[in-house]
Amino acid sequence: MELDLSLLVNLYPKEEQAEEKKQVEYALLRNISELRRIYSFYSSLGCDHSPDNTFLMTKLHFWRFLKDCKFHHHKITLADMDRILSTGNDIPVEEIHSPFRTILLRTFLRYLLQLAYHIHHKEYQNRSPSLFLCFTKLMTENIRPNACQVKGNLFSEQEGALYTMNYIDKCWEIYRVYCRPSAVPPGELTMKMRHFLWMLKDFKMINKELSATKFVAVIAEDNPFIHDGIDSNFELELVFLEFFEALVSFSLTFVPDQKTKLSLSVPCDDVSGNRIGSTHTLTNQNPHNRSPTAVRSQESDIIHYTCTQSSSSKLGLSSDFKTGKSEPQTKKPLWDDRSSKMNSKPTGKGLVFLSENGKHEKSKEDQKEKLPMCDSNVHIFFVNTLFQAHKRQEMLKEKVKEHRLQEAALAQQRKAENEELEARLTVLREEEAKRQDLEIDITVLKEPMDLPASCPPLTPSSPKEDMAVPQAKSSPSKKKKK
Repeated sequence: MELDLSLLVNLYPKEEQAEEKKQVEYALLRNISELRRIYSFYSSLGCDHSPDNTFLMTKLHFWRFLKDCKFHHHKITLADMDRILSTGNDIPVEEIHSPFRTILLRTFLRYLLQLAYHIHHKEYQNRSPSLFLCFTKLMTENIRPNACQVKGNLFSEQEGALYTMNYIDKCWEIYRVYCRPSAVPPGELTMKMRHFLWMLKDFKMINKELSATKFVAVIAEDNPFIHDGIDSNFELELVFLEFFEALVSFSLTFVPDQKTKLSLSVPCDDVSGNRIGSTHTLTNQNPHNRSPTAVRSQESDIIHYTCTQSSSSKLGLSSDFKTGKSEPQTKKPLWDDRSSKMNSKPTGKGLVFLSENGKHEKSKEDQKEKLPMCDSNVHIFFVNTLFQAHKRQEMLKEKVKEHRLQEAALAQQRKAENEELEARLTVLREEEAKRQDLEIDITVLKEPMDLPASCPPLTPSSPKEDMAVPQAKSSPSKKKKK
């Protein structure tokens, strides 16, 4: 196995690089057996048995290893560690915090050296070999005393982990929806504590059982820098492991009401890539009262149910359950439904496969144990509470988006109508202005021709009138002469 240590060795002066590389390789060889065992242990968490007992570590396992060994107690979050490890490792920005990214053994060792240098290099920067001392201190104080002592609620029990991993894909989808761009380069999507709390508030899940105080207490359980007893730091970034383990903690203490408990058969799509969640109850209906399509659907559900039970004898509920498409029926809790299937006798074609021979029926009687209450609560919390709340929230977002689009379209239509009306008004104003100008011109032309009657025109008098006036004046003189 060859390790590429050039990224770390190049941080030292050129004359010290060879010695630094040689000493840290010796340190890795001395601890390689223990590191291989740790790698194999964490790689198998949450996984079913492998034929050759070989597993591949994912980022989810690596986060659990870092938290168990208390790397985050060095005033550095898991999100910060992801950013450090993405430098020089050609990791796409969108996969920096992906829980499904695989990590080979040589990559695991290189990551440990990078984190050891980042955490302790200031302490040993004046001593040589510095990288060797950083790695040795990390092994001595963090890895050896704490490795393989699994904490948290996700991987602490193997059976519970197998059961809970059914919901990881849908939870990863929800996590990405509520992430925001980080203020730290390269600006990838991350979730802060306040975003998580806002999400639960939007889902209407904050209540007496799950209060904000309990929310902080659950997340601070494994992180000493979130809550100091007085103040809480809601600006800390949460990777998906912390988000998912918090949800698992909430589900273990979740107390469903009777309405939620009886609605177990509400289907929820796209969980873990399949139709997981609650299944419709397969009651012993008379096949003559049902359509052939419903009968075939029930047959396939029963066959799938028996195959799933034989492959997961202790989980009780598997991610391979399919939602039946039979006619609407009375909904019952899943554990009661499972018991009724086991005790039912064949009344039609749909149940022939459950009692084909006595041997199979006897083996199914042995598998008649009920689903543990904690598992049923986990199922109700994730499928009927969290996923349904997310579905409702997404529907609301879609409706808001449609409403905004409609409002924008109406605003655009109103704007176009207003512009058209304004154009018409402008035309009318122009026509009115032209009409008024025309009337003024006509009035000016008519004024000289139509003078008023009070001022008659002065015309010359006729000669007869002029002669009559002196005659009238001369008449008194004639009287005087007489």
